Amino acid sequence: MFYLRLNKLRILNNHQLLGEANVQLMSFVTLGKADFPMLDEFFRINDPEKKMDLVAQAITKVVCSRVTPAIEHIRDNQKIYFGDTGYNVFVSDSIPDDLNWMLLAVKSNQKVRDNAELLTTILSQSNISSIVKVIGTLAGATNPVIGAITVLSGFVADSLLTLYKNDKDKQLGLLLTSFIRQEHYPHGKRDKEDVPDTTGNMKIDYTIFAY
Repeated sequence: MFYLRLNKLRILNNHQLLGEANVQLMSFVTLGKADFPMLDEFFRINDPEKKMDLVAQAITKVVCSRVTPAIEHIRDNQKIYFGDTGYNVFVSDSIPDDLNWMLLAVKSNQKVRDNAELLTTILSQSNISSIVKVIGTLAGATNPVIGAITVLSGFVADSLLTLYKNDKDKQLGLLLTSFIRQEHYPHGKRDKEDVPDTTGNMKIDYTIFAY
């Protein structure tokens, strides 16, 4: 068994002029190459239409891994706990050799969009064409699939932030990280506290536990 558990968050600035804010968390976990056989195929073929279809499948895979807890009444510099055991953002029957984790925090009073609504917005013809071009430049890389997954994760994060910005909501934090079994949890355990995110506005405590 394998567990990735969110233990605690701290939002330094809730971007609320006065008082408290409602925070929407979105956690996405994907298992490296094991989750994206379509990207292996992407780099083997030359058909432009098929490549677009494969990228759309990969983006759908990222979006559909989403876990979305909502937290109300958050003040500046408040520590957010998830009980005494933490909150499982990913559980697997087997121990993955590698995985990618994206955790996005947004100040939001809006209704959370479901996956179908998100994908309708994200999977536009122009978006897919742009991503196909970017991923295509990775063909000569040592490990193009891993690079493509990073590109896709960043694209999904940027797309979500644009959607929330249009609703006059604001990004509070973004964690983008990857783990390799042999390096980061060779003995089945990893505990980290106060991990800074990319914005400098969020600190994360998490645990990896596997047996």
